[in-house]
Amino acid sequence: MSIIKTVISAILLLVCTVGPIVATLVYESSRTRDLTAEILARTPEKGNFSPRYLKVALGEKIKLRVRNVDTVVHGFAIPALGVDAGEIKAGHYAILEFTPEKPGKYDYYCTTWCSEFHLQMRGVLEVTAR
Repeated sequence: MSIIKTVISAILLLVCTVGPIVATLVYESSRTRDLTAEILARTPEKGNFSPRYLKVALGEKIKLRVRNVDTVVHGFAIPALGVDAGEIKAGHYAILEFTPEKPGKYDYYCTTWCSEFHLQMRGVLEVTAR
């Protein structure tokens, strides 16, 4: 009888430790399935935007999640495309959806003063014809 209790205890322990991890991974996978890209925002001295270069197709709907993984407020904008997330508080994110209509290279950058290196916090979105 004690062997059965030991086996049941081991199974319950495994389910309680591995189960939440698996559930979290499955949930996050379903949340990000339709994203074109995720951009992480950090001050330049901590890594800047990541990635700093994105390439997307002309005329296709783009869905970006800009996630602030820093301890300060960041902003995000692609002015030439009329895209602006406004302020993104530490630990939060913004979802941006748009369809680029003209090919080209478009700068994106932080719109909220975040550090003394704030002006270096930028990246490029390249829109290419298929």
